Amino acid sequence: AAERERRLQERERLIEERRGGATREQARLDAEERRKEQERWEQQQREHEAAERERRGSRGGSGTAAEAAILVSQRTQNPREFFRQRERSGSTSGPALPGAPPGKCPPRGLGGCGGCGGSLMTPLLPGARRPFLRYQRSL
Repeated sequence: AAERERRLQERERLIEERRGGATREQARLDAEERRKEQERWEQQQREHEAAERERRGSRGGSGTAAEAAILVSQRTQNPREFFRQRERSGSTSGPALPGAPPGKCPPRGLGGCGGCGGSLMTPLLPGARRPFLRYQRSL
């Protein structure tokens, strides 16, 4: 009877160890799964941030701004000052615009109005590109 009791207790202890071992094993597996999931999430975050940096860089981010700053610093003259001087001197040696010179109408033979009396609207030359409107406002 004592031997039987001892065997039952031994069997209960083994069963309990297996149960305890199984729960410990399950807890270890759960912790491992959580760790792997955390690593996957962190990897996705890193990839997302890298893609964001790449997208911002391709749109002209800080690298382009730095290049523009370098180019501006290499200029010998201030562009605003260039145009101010041109205004003061009354020079119109800039690129020719299609249509008549500012304040003058082209002759009727060139598709102009032939003396409109100083109207602000002057037609474009026949061979000139007509962007969206038939008439171009002159200065």
